Amino acid sequence: MPKSILEEEIRKFLKKRKVLVLCTCSNNIPRATPMDFYMENNDENYNIYVGLAPGRKVTNIEENPIISIGIYSPLDSGKIQGMQITAMGVKNLIFLRERDQEFEKAQKIVRGKRNLILKIIPNKIEYLDYDLIKLGYSRFQSLDLEDV
Repeated sequence: MPKSILEEEIRKFLKKRKVLVLCTCSNNIPRATPMDFYMENNDENYNIYVGLAPGRKVTNIEENPIISIGIYSPLDSGKIQGMQITAMGVKNLIFLRERDQEFEKAQKIVRGKRNLILKIIPNKIEYLDYDLIKLGYSRFQSLDLEDV
């Protein structure tokens, strides 16, 4: 699938979704947390923002800055669609607090007053959509953002 078409499909999928499952791990103990997510209103990046409350997921990310995100279409939609996003490292998992320069911008993206916001800059997006077969492409597509 051409990269430009894949990027369009990914953006279209993400714009229709509001909930993700944030997966973290520490000491070989995984944690999966469903939560609302928000994105910048542009097509320049795939940055994801989530408002966080202090807890195990925050500690896990601080100890092990590698996450996976699952986003999927509800099963009752009749579609088999899902996305896995991977982000790794402190440059791609940025905790924003009120005193941080980028916090006000993030606060405008995330609904509700937050004390802590996680900005996620994906390294890789894997997209599964059986409807892509109808367009002549594989149902599984991958977008590597390492160099972005």
